[in-house]
Amino acid sequence: MKKVFAVVLSLVLLMAASAMAETITLAHFGAPGEPVTSAAETFKAKLEELSGGAFTVDIQGNSALGNAKEMVEQTQIGAIQMCLVSQGSLDKYDIRYALVTAPYVFDSYAHAYAVIDGPFAEWVSDGVLESKGLHNLGGWDYGFRCLTNSKVEVKTPADVKGLKIRTPSEIQKVACFEALGAQVEQVAFSELITALKQKTVDGQENPLSTIYNNSMWEAEQKYLSLTRHTWESVNLTVDNAWWEGLTDEQRGWIEAAHEVARDQMRNEVQSSEADYIQKLKDAGMTVTEVNMADFAAAMQPAWDRVAEYEGSAEDMEKFLMMVEEARPQ
Repeated sequence: MKKVFAVVLSLVLLMAASAMAETITLAHFGAPGEPVTSAAETFKAKLEELSGGAFTVDIQGNSALGNAKEMVEQTQIGAIQMCLVSQGSLDKYDIRYALVTAPYVFDSYAHAYAVIDGPFAEWVSDGVLESKGLHNLGGWDYGFRCLTNSKVEVKTPADVKGLKIRTPSEIQKVACFEALGAQVEQVAFSELITALKQKTVDGQENPLSTIYNNSMWEAEQKYLSLTRHTWESVNLTVDNAWWEGLTDEQRGWIEAAHEVARDQMRNEVQSSEADYIQKLKDAGMTVTEVNMADFAAAMQPAWDRVAEYEGSAEDMEKFLMMVEEARPQ
């Protein structure tokens, strides 16, 4: 009888704990199989483990809750607790995030991490984002972006001149390719493959995972140049009012789970690069390494435009100083 009572009591306590668990909604854009998707699952598992079930995480991936702008807005008003979005989404709330994706500022992944985890994170911890209702726990990864096109093997900056290149509307990407002499076009990503096939544009730029997972070689993209022109990350961004309402212990669980997921995604993004390059070669694309320093030498007009967009040449100078001081010797 005592054994039965003990089992029943355990079940009652388990049900009570489950009923008291707080569900956190985490929204992101990643499709199944992408590094951000697996990292989000790791964050969920780790947080639920560390919290002993006090938190459960409801992941809404593949843009199920809308585009990046909509996900941030839902987080800001407390409709959801968390989202994973790039610096291009956060710069609407703290314009300094626009500087991170300026072209040709980072030499490597380690260089980028040293800046955004260190001096940049400290710089933007002054409450500007929080005053807008958001709190950024930090950047995971999204990788360097590279160039594909249907016309020419791009080896040098001069090879880009005259190409019709699709970029997102972000000034950083537009300014980069206009500085190289390209004719930049905006096409919705959902329409990009059609535009490439119909030769409305000659080429496009994206991370290697996006190039491979969208089979861009089937859209007349014969040439892939490893330009690595911009780097960006997805950022674990939370509703600040909700965050402020948590205990120190609860915040500690979330920060620890964030760090585990961040490190996993960073490792996966880096380790998958060689695999994606080989797969793209196997698919028939001509893959070309370029001298990043040659391309960076053409970027002063782009940096000036990013500074103008950000609103402060002094901020750009400060950011570039952080970049230089963190550059591996």
